[in-house]
Amino acid sequence: MSQEAFAAQPDLKEKMVTAADGETTTEQLVEVVNSFLNSQVYLPSVEQPGEDGSVNPLMLQDTDENPVMPLFSSPEEIPAEYTEQAPHVAVVSGVGVLQAVTNASIIIDPGADHQFPLSLEQMAAIREQIAGQLDEDPQQG
Repeated sequence: MSQEAFAAQPDLKEKMVTAADGETTTEQLVEVVNSFLNSQVYLPSVEQPGEDGSVNPLMLQDTDENPVMPLFSSPEEIPAEYTEQAPHVAVVSGVGVLQAVTNASIIIDPGADHQFPLSLEQMAAIREQIAGQLDEDPQQG
C-alpha cells in the first residue's frame, strides 16, 4: 500500500480521542478498529528492523503478566522511557500487526488519555471476522 493510501485514511488518534471522550458507542469502537487496520502504526523495537522486515518489538506485561505489545499512532506519542529500552522504531500496518501478532494483546498509545487496548481474544475475533468477509466476497482478497 502506498504512502498516499495511508494518508487518505481517517486519523487513528482522532478516532481514539473521540472514542475515549465520555460514553463510547459500538460504532465508535468499530471506527477505531477500522482506522487501526487501515493505518500505519509505530512499533518500538529493541533492535534495528531487519532488511527482511523482521522486528524485535518492545513487549510489556499486563497486570496478569500476559504479553502486551505497545503501538503508537505517531512517533511523537512514544514516551522517553520506551525509547530508552527500545531506541528503534518500525513503521508497520495495523492489518499487518493483526495478522502477525497472535500471542499477545496490543495497546495503542499506552498511557495517553485516549489509549486503546485490544485483547488477544478481541484480535482473534477481528481476524475471524475479516476472514469471514473474505470468504463471502473473494473479490476483496
